[in-house]
Amino acid sequence: MTPLEKLAKHYISNRVVCGEYQASIRRIARGCRKLSTEAVNDYLRRRLDEVSTITVRNERGIILTLWVNGYHAGLVDEMPRGVMKIKARREATRAWTLDEVKAVLSNAAKKNGFRMRSGADLGSFLTAWILLGYESGARLGDCWHFRRDHLDGDSLRWTQSKTGDPICKVLTPACLDACHEMLRSSPDGTIIGWACGKRQATRVMKEHLDDCCLPGTSKWLRRSGATHIEMLDPGRARLHLGHRSVGLAEKAYLDWAQIRSKTPRAPSLVD
Repeated sequence: MTPLEKLAKHYISNRVVCGEYQASIRRIARGCRKLSTEAVNDYLRRRLDEVSTITVRNERGIILTLWVNGYHAGLVDEMPRGVMKIKARREATRAWTLDEVKAVLSNAAKKNGFRMRSGADLGSFLTAWILLGYESGARLGDCWHFRRDHLDGDSLRWTQSKTGDPICKVLTPACLDACHEMLRSSPDGTIIGWACGKRQATRVMKEHLDDCCLPGTSKWLRRSGATHIEMLDPGRARLHLGHRSVGLAEKAYLDWAQIRSKTPRAPSLVD
């Protein structure tokens, strides 16, 4: 086990973090391996050729967190010094328009009758996933763990795995019907998680979006719902997404090209 992997193990063992974040920490620790300024900077330069600057900046933050935590725990002798800074370059966030989301949903019904390996109906699965993802604004991992117990009348109540914060959403009758349709065949009480694993689901959704001639991934359900809420009620997207940080929704989740189309403009001063 490398020095950074040991720090990762210590960090994870002393905190409650979700499984996806644990996996990211372990992957980064394996990739960087050595614990020195030179080794970390070499790792970051290599990653800049492989992934986006935003991803590299996030990985830099995880490495520094492990290092500083190790220092305070007495596992390393020095605090990090001289680690290169990463200037993130964000591309404009894109989301589906309301008509595009409706098209993704309506095309799912065309796949009714097709059976997945689990026995789940493909059309019912896609319909429930699309409606749940769009209306709840939940992350993929949370969507996969939604169970019958999370439904309370017309509401969906759960604790976000990433933040540990409770959240509640009122669902439309169509979404509730889709959830109950999936639950009728669920062997373990999950709403959509029983149908397939997340990796297979990603492939299924990609094929579905290709059939719809649309870009994006299932993540666009979350950002599209947030964007459309912001267009109707400015300032509410953060609540929909369950963010603690003010400004995160505006920075990384909202499609401003759509929002600005609904933003009032000052009257013209020239006739």
